[in-house]
Amino acid sequence: MTNILPYFLEYFKTNDLTKAFVIVLLVLAGWKYLRIPFRISPKKIFILIFALVLALRVFWLFFSSYTPKTHWDPMHMLESDVTNMHALDLTRGVWFRWADGSPGDRRPIGYPMLVGLMYTVFGTNPWVAYTLNLALYALAAWLVFLMARLIFGEPVGLLAMFLFSIWPVSVYSIKLITDEHLFLPVWYGGLYLLLREAKGRPARWPLLWYGVFFGYAAMTRTHAVFMPFVVAFTYFLMKKPWRHVLVAFFTVALLMQVVNLPWIIRNYRAFKAPVLYTVTGDGLYGWVNSNATPEMNGAYPKPGDPEYAADFEEARLNGDRGKAHTLGSREIRHWILRHPAKFVTRGIARVLVFMGWNRTGGVWPIWFQYYEGSYDPKRPMAPAVKEALEEISFASYYILLFSFIFSVAFLWKRRAQIPESSRLGLGVLAACLFFWWCEHMIVFPDRKYRFPLEPLMIIATSPFFYYLLTEFRFERLVSRFVKPNSRTA
Repeated sequence: MTNILPYFLEYFKTNDLTKAFVIVLLVLAGWKYLRIPFRISPKKIFILIFALVLALRVFWLFFSSYTPKTHWDPMHMLESDVTNMHALDLTRGVWFRWADGSPGDRRPIGYPMLVGLMYTVFGTNPWVAYTLNLALYALAAWLVFLMARLIFGEPVGLLAMFLFSIWPVSVYSIKLITDEHLFLPVWYGGLYLLLREAKGRPARWPLLWYGVFFGYAAMTRTHAVFMPFVVAFTYFLMKKPWRHVLVAFFTVALLMQVVNLPWIIRNYRAFKAPVLYTVTGDGLYGWVNSNATPEMNGAYPKPGDPEYAADFEEARLNGDRGKAHTLGSREIRHWILRHPAKFVTRGIARVLVFMGWNRTGGVWPIWFQYYEGSYDPKRPMAPAVKEALEEISFASYYILLFSFIFSVAFLWKRRAQIPESSRLGLGVLAACLFFWWCEHMIVFPDRKYRFPLEPLMIIATSPFFYYLLTEFRFERLVSRFVKPNSRTA
């Protein structure tokens, strides 16, 4: 059974990033003492932040020499290359197939379909995709503002939007043709509507809109499949009757699959097996068996191992993807049911790895863009520049992670002062984090998949930062530890 303690203790190690974290907190807490006049209206602040969102990303589009592939190259295809090739193929009437003509089996179709549509309308130029990415990121930034404003008010909303606008990973990834660009605004759009309902301002036919938004989000990044649970949990927090909670769960779950129905039909015809989104059961089984570790290491059971499944191995080696997916999913269920304690302990360790702050794996958008063969060889990134950009990203996440932990404690301490509707909003964000973590007890802990959670962490951290900027006083802190002089007491 996995020992969780070493993974937990990783969070208590200190280094130069710890110093950066302390400096940031001190700067935030001390800023008010500078008494710098600040008389800009919230509307102008919003416009300035919005301009910053776009300016930083336009700069990166010209700075990065990444060049997406426009022809199939099975030996050197990265995730963003696959997405772009599917989008380009769609303009030629080729519906999600590999270079050899076999059905595509691993790419959620939402984002490639949108990019393919843009290519069809405006031409197959990479700047069409980059412009689309800019629009989607601007929409995501606006939704971060709206969600934070709903829960904590306009000043905190503006602060959250600003932090998202300078978030390194969101800047570095703008040139990649990858699903997160679409997933963030679609998922956040549904979350915003759910938060509005928790605030007492539901949209008309809310369950329909949840099904549409979260259904399309799941077609873009399948992590969103848990959203019926989040909707039901929100209704439970709102103290709605159990009948309404159950109706909400099943209605949203059904509508999400109605949105996805054409893809389900296509997958069944292509693979002769029920596949809701992508063929992943065979791959995931390599991460969910007794040979796997909490880190990104996995291996299929071998002949002679207690968990060896000959039918699965035969289907996998024969290239029968549909059957391998079905049998792999079966073996995952069997292993979890037979080893529940091992699954839970290793799953917790995997989540700790997934959310960790160390430098394991590097910074994924820089790695993707400067992988050998993916950038203009005449414009390589200097090693010193690459190291500096990566360190900025590592430090930013370290500061966010521990500020988020501080903010959770801060909000818990002040829970009695937080309005009921805001507590409901925090419950929605907490449910999203929890179910995402539950998924990563199974899914391998690639930190690329953590990115959609980071803006939610920014929202939850912003009230703590705002408190440091506006209310926290060093003299109050000192007075708690230094007894007043008896003569002046």
